[in-house]
Amino acid sequence: MDRFLIKKDLPSTSSSEHTGTGSVDDSIKNKMSLPSALVIVIILVVNYINGFDSSLVDELVVSTAYGKVKGIIQHSRNNRSFLAFKGIPYAKPPVGDLRFRAPLPPDPWTGIRLGDKDGSMCTQKNYLLHHRPPVEGKEDCLYLNIYKPKLSNSKDLFIYKRRLPVMVFIHYGGFFAGNGNSDYIGPEYFMDKNVVLVTFNYRVGVFGFLSTNDDASPGNWGLKDQVAALKWVKNNIVNFGGNSDKITIFGQSSGGVSVHYHLVSPSTKNLFHRAISQSGSALLLWAKPKSQLQSLIAQQQAIFVNCDPSVNTLEMVACLRTVDANVLANSSDLFKTFSTEPFALYGPVTETKTTLNPEPYITEDPLDLIKKGKFHNIPWIIGVVEDEGILRASPLLRQSNIQTELNNNFDKIGSEILGIALSVLPTQVTPVWNEITSYFIGDNYVNVTEPEDVQGFIDIYSDRSFIYGTYQSVLMHAWRGHSPVWFYNFAYRGEYSYEDHFAATQETINFNWGVSHCDDLLYLFPSKKFFKPLKAANDIRMSKIMVQMWTNFAINGHPTPINNIKPSSALWTPLENLKEQESVKNSDLVYLNISGHYCGKEGNPIRLEIANQFKTERMLFWKNLPLSENIDGIN
Repeated sequence: MDRFLIKKDLPSTSSSEHTGTGSVDDSIKNKMSLPSALVIVIILVVNYINGFDSSLVDELVVSTAYGKVKGIIQHSRNNRSFLAFKGIPYAKPPVGDLRFRAPLPPDPWTGIRLGDKDGSMCTQKNYLLHHRPPVEGKEDCLYLNIYKPKLSNSKDLFIYKRRLPVMVFIHYGGFFAGNGNSDYIGPEYFMDKNVVLVTFNYRVGVFGFLSTNDDASPGNWGLKDQVAALKWVKNNIVNFGGNSDKITIFGQSSGGVSVHYHLVSPSTKNLFHRAISQSGSALLLWAKPKSQLQSLIAQQQAIFVNCDPSVNTLEMVACLRTVDANVLANSSDLFKTFSTEPFALYGPVTETKTTLNPEPYITEDPLDLIKKGKFHNIPWIIGVVEDEGILRASPLLRQSNIQTELNNNFDKIGSEILGIALSVLPTQVTPVWNEITSYFIGDNYVNVTEPEDVQGFIDIYSDRSFIYGTYQSVLMHAWRGHSPVWFYNFAYRGEYSYEDHFAATQETINFNWGVSHCDDLLYLFPSKKFFKPLKAANDIRMSKIMVQMWTNFAINGHPTPINNIKPSSALWTPLENLKEQESVKNSDLVYLNISGHYCGKEGNPIRLEIANQFKTERMLFWKNLPLSENIDGIN
């Protein structure tokens, strides 16, 4: 009973963190003269009246709608104890006849399930990190992890009485790879904050996105897995101390794309309340729905594994369900025409609502939905990293044989890699590509002995694959919506970088790589599989800044100001009601620029600056090209 009787452990009534606890404090103060037994009774009654949930004391075993799970105790970066519940099934294994079908609720279990191990990653070939990777994972992969701070004293009990904000992370991987397991997406940084963190796996590649553009296999299975995970969280997270009315979803790359899709999909209504998209938007070239193209890819996939595409699609898909998972995943190699291109082969599609497909994930193009204002009006953070294009430049330019081929056939290969034919008429491909190369490079080839050419290639890929679509998304939402949009650019260069892992070889070139796609993840999650713990003082500081901004947003609905970190940032101003501002047409976007270097070179090592005119010249260049995505949805 000490946690009830020792007054110094109880929060002050003046604390903004623990509003509403004064009645317990006053009760103890006024009743200390009564016999101790009576004091105990009074305190228990007061705790009951104030909503104290005694079940929270037994934290390790938690009940869900499907059975009980027992967690394990781990420790955060600052050595705070937290509970980890790993490998919880949120859907039935999508195997056998359930392959290429929407997820079903998990089977209930008896007894207590031990949550000490991650579930398997979903079957995949990870072209992000290897040139020709082996097949990894299993089809039985629809599991999630939940992490929450451990109750340690009466102060924590009062925090839990109000329930903690929930943050659900959607992993990266181009819709063909990735996972949310703890060796890749570690919880240690977030567990220094008062939030509940959820990570999970979803189907990727052919298993997650095969679409015949009809009822045989409508597609979007991976996105539907994500919806199933969000529904599970909504219905069960309260038992883990989470607030089901304060859920923030956030993701990076294809995870960030997924977040944006969930913002426009009717099927996710009321499942979350805030959103963060890192290097991802539904308006990115590779992320836009391509229903007709995906049906052709499905037919070619069938040919690769000896399933007849000339029969009706129901029979073709039935055949594909019988193919060994490793064989099916390995066949993706046969699509590659240059290095690992085409890179992101499978992806989202629009669906048709039918009797056999009564709950389509999305039935209209996201751009059309945004133009109509048909999206969830909730606070949204969205941003990019400075040199997104390193994702592809590094593996291409650090292989001498690939570099030679690229130099010799740059017009053909370059325009194919950048998907120019997806945006212009066939007769426009060459002139548009010439405009692009002239603007960014000057020459019609990339020469790795000339850093300016390498940077030009990176900038082309950055803009075409990530930055321009993100810029369009920011404008569209801030123009059409009624909720704040925070925009950022991440340009901090740390000691570690994903560039080394994207490179297919250890060949080096004379180039100082910048801030790569995925580098922002280094400061949010420890990744034991790829990196040693952060050790540079500035890297650790940047990590604490990023985690505090993201958790501020989840807790308070605003990412800044950042308290107790010097120099503290200026207030990060959201974009709202741009329709009332003439300046929007001049690309006058206010954004947070996050920059610096882990060695602290050139003055202040970390800068958080409010800026405007986001890459104005480059954005106007793309806007003035005859690209199909340049439909003005602002006026």
